[in-house]
Amino acid sequence: MQIPSEIKIGTQVYQVVLRKRDDDGMLNDGNYGYTLDTQNLIVIDKSLPATKQRTTLVHELMHAFSFVFERSTKPTKRDDYETWEHHFIGIYEETWVMVLKENPKLLAYIVA
Repeated sequence: MQIPSEIKIGTQVYQVVLRKRDDDGMLNDGNYGYTLDTQNLIVIDKSLPATKQRTTLVHELMHAFSFVFERSTKPTKRDDYETWEHHFIGIYEETWVMVLKENPKLLAYIVA
């Protein structure tokens, strides 16, 4: 199964591309992928095994989720762990359900 080339997140559509490390200086031993919010682009290292590409895509989707849905009010440095934890869960709970529902090819790819 192949990585979907487009993933809808809210009102945004992100392009997903596979690139070789030799062709993209942002891909290196410590960076298997990245997300460019200004270009609605997710890049995944083509040389990775399929299982690591899948996990990297999920990681990059979390970045895209935060770009699209991050709340305007954030906890302060003085707030406790539970406050911060619920802040992030609140951002991602609705997002995950919506993205998986609107992108059946993505769901099939992740659970393959």
